[in-house]
Amino acid sequence: MKRLLFICALAAISASAFAQAKNVKKVKAYIENAIPPLALDLSNAKPEMIQEYRELLEPALTNPESKDLADTWRYASRLRIHDMNVILKRTGGKFGEDKTQLREFINNQRDIVSYLMNYERLMHVPNEKGKLPYKEEEMSKEHMIAQQAVMGPRANLIVGASQFVYDDPAYAVELLKLYNETFDHPLFKEKDLRKTDENQSLANFIYATALKTTGGDEAEYLKLFEQSLEGENGPLACQELITHYKNKGDKANQMKYLNYAAEHFPKQLVFGMTLIQEEIVEKNYDKAVADADKLIAAIESDEALKADENAHWPYYFKAVALYNSEKHEEAYNAFLKAYEFHPDFDNLNGAATCAAQLAQHNANKKDVAKAWYDKAISHFEQCRTDFPDKSDVWGYQLYVCYNNTGNNAKAAQFKKYAK
Repeated sequence: MKRLLFICALAAISASAFAQAKNVKKVKAYIENAIPPLALDLSNAKPEMIQEYRELLEPALTNPESKDLADTWRYASRLRIHDMNVILKRTGGKFGEDKTQLREFINNQRDIVSYLMNYERLMHVPNEKGKLPYKEEEMSKEHMIAQQAVMGPRANLIVGASQFVYDDPAYAVELLKLYNETFDHPLFKEKDLRKTDENQSLANFIYATALKTTGGDEAEYLKLFEQSLEGENGPLACQELITHYKNKGDKANQMKYLNYAAEHFPKQLVFGMTLIQEEIVEKNYDKAVADADKLIAAIESDEALKADENAHWPYYFKAVALYNSEKHEEAYNAFLKAYEFHPDFDNLNGAATCAAQLAQHNANKKDVAKAWYDKAISHFEQCRTDFPDKSDVWGYQLYVCYNNTGNNAKAAQFKKYAK
């Protein structure tokens, strides 16, 4: 009895599989009789007929007896293109903020791409008798029709991924995985996508972001960020790489990408400033000064950069690097330049401190020392006037300067700050 049931089950499965292949033929016959052969849309079909053939086709996409037939994907893709036109007519290409309609449309675009890729592949697979499903002339026509039809939906995979990369990063990964498969697929052979696709960098950046967010393969998303550096999202990709290697404690790679960013994105001042700061921390003062000079040159040749609220920092960092390398006179001039650009306490105090240092270094040259003390006193007095809340700094320094120049009355005035 059990054996009989098993045989009956096999017979049922076989009959179902045969039915799926027959359904595909039925769809083919209807479409090619109802509208011109090779047409891409089903706009002439009645809604009830569309629904009938949808019910015939959908199971055929996964059934073992029909999923490897070129015609299955040929007519399934026609149906999805029809659905696309319906969606666009209904929405006018404008999708709601909740993204429900957008997801419906992007799912449709994903299906069109994958179905047409399956169709192209299966057109070249012979049957059990060694024959291809279509004649060469028809295959050539179908190839060009499919290629023309697929390019818009392919581009929309990136649009969809960009819209869902943070809301549903796994979905963005799915879309861009399919997008990446198109580059070496025979459906696109005439397009030479690796040379002509201008959206590769953007797609790589979105893909990398989605992979990182979903906890994907680290080596893969780092490679994708690397491949994004030359595109419009290059600064963001570079920041991702810098942050990654900083968090990993990989100083060499952190500095590698900081240097890259400072060179390639000079208008993004944060990169240059961060690079200079890191070089100062590493006591690489000559390199810090050189990089500060590059950034200053970029700022002084660009009115927009001059107006940037961070534009004063390269001047300050240059002065700090010079001071730390004990080039006090150069540091003095650099602090004054920084103060001219941005008159704050740090720049003015920096210039005053350099002048005081130079006075002490020239103690055996009274005239030189006095000249530097005069400058130091002038700057510290200005600090006193402009920044009264910094008395713990300028008060002590004025006491030292007046004391060292023999102005005892003035020194006494600031003695309380010497405690």
